[in-house]
Amino acid sequence: MGILFLCTGNTCRSPMAAGLFALRHAELAASSAGLAALPGSPAEPNAVAAAAELGADLTAHRARQATPELLVQADAVVCLGASHARRVAPLVPREKLRVLAGGIADPYGGGLEIYRACARQIDEALPSLLPDFLCQAEIIPAQPSHLPALAELERQCFSPPASEARLREKLALDHNHTLVAMYGGALAGFLGVDEIAGEAFVDDLAVFPQYRRRGVASALLARAETEAILRGCEKIHLECRAGNAAALALYAARGYQRVGLRKSFYEHPKEDAILLTMEIL
Repeated sequence: MGILFLCTGNTCRSPMAAGLFALRHAELAASSAGLAALPGSPAEPNAVAAAAELGADLTAHRARQATPELLVQADAVVCLGASHARRVAPLVPREKLRVLAGGIADPYGGGLEIYRACARQIDEALPSLLPDFLCQAEIIPAQPSHLPALAELERQCFSPPASEARLREKLALDHNHTLVAMYGGALAGFLGVDEIAGEAFVDDLAVFPQYRRRGVASALLARAETEAILRGCEKIHLECRAGNAAALALYAARGYQRVGLRKSFYEHPKEDAILLTMEIL
């Protein structure tokens, strides 16, 4: 698999991302480019220093301009900002396009501490990529034909579950964007998103037990994030049971921040809800 990291000038965020990713996955091809690069420019000195502290050597890096050919050749295109994804969306299939952690602020012109914080944020977000990209499920919009399986998944995962009739009503709403994960024609999981006033709200995410630990939840969430970003959303919100450590770790790796708490929100068993938000940059 070849992963292309994309930013603006290809001297800060994207070379740091490619270098740090290569440390974790030397068996994969990681490269970078910029949408407004000055070809041949070296990485910014602070980017070189910040990456070196985490083990990545950017001294040989030279900037290059992103081209349609590079975008087409890459197996995955990971953008460091939402604006980059929106720019290249006409050239990159949705299943190949991602925005790392909702977008990483550009450190250009900042001091070494700014670059260090940027490098750490990138490094912490990188592990969320592979479970998504290596997942074998096909992620597609939910259709009425999926409703019986969706209702069964609701019964297995939620208390109280949404009825098939309620799910049908939700799918018909213009602001609802529900995705399903398909394995060989079988529905493996789903994720529901409602969009209101330019913000996305994840209201359900569930995977059948036999399809868990295959990256299905990561793939659904990543695709939902990409679609919301391309539709112009500025924030993505979700909630999670306070005791669901695995889910909270998944969301943190993806760039969600804890913003609140709803006491005793869940029933059967009664439990607090952690509120999380991803800011789109």
